[in-house]
Amino acid sequence: MPLAILTTATAHNGPPQPRSHPEWSDIGLFVFAIAAIWLLRHLMRRRNRKD
Repeated sequence: MPLAILTTATAHNGPPQPRSHPEWSDIGLFVFAIAAIWLLRHLMRRRNRKD
């Protein structure tokens, strides 16, 4: 499928609106990143204890 078809499907109408607060997706991504970092650090510490 050509890239032009995919990009025109996501276009918006009108000028961009100013953001007054973060979107839910921004908050979800932040929480996911914190959880992933915590999990990786936890697993690495657990692995080092076995050695």
